[in-house]
Amino acid sequence: MMRFGQLEYEIRQCEQHLDAAAARNTEVENYLVRYLLVRICAEYETRIKTLVQRRCTRTNDPHLVNFASWGAEIAAKNFDIGDITGTLKKFGEDYKKAFSDAVTNQDCHRAWDSIYYNRVTVAHGNGMVMMTIDDLKIAYNDSLVVIDELVKALCLKPKDIKGLK
Repeated sequence: MMRFGQLEYEIRQCEQHLDAAAARNTEVENYLVRYLLVRICAEYETRIKTLVQRRCTRTNDPHLVNFASWGAEIAAKNFDIGDITGTLKKFGEDYKKAFSDAVTNQDCHRAWDSIYYNRVTVAHGNGMVMMTIDDLKIAYNDSLVVIDELVKALCLKPKDIKGLK
């Protein structure tokens, strides 16, 4: 499973702070969860763009690579499961189907949506989320399967994802 070392460090740091300050189930916890939601989604956006770009660099045509890189940036801006599925469909129905079959209505899908839509609430709504740091940790761990399935659907090889773990 692909891991995100910096994110996991930040989650641990937030947990340690909450425990040391006896601040679980307080407004402070909600602030830290909101911060982590933004950080997780920023990392996912970056990772999705990188994965799609790496798949697109299998060609030796530099103009096609430039165009594909531009498209990957646009595709990564909105990245709920439906958006990812739509991006994969642009590669081909087989990519879309492989990803969709693996994640749709699974725990990883629900976890991904929970993170994604709670982050949307933070960024565009009133900022309050109904998620504890423990809820976030579970959702984060479950959501990592989506990244792994994206790697599989894009037919990326170990050399393609080297340095991303």
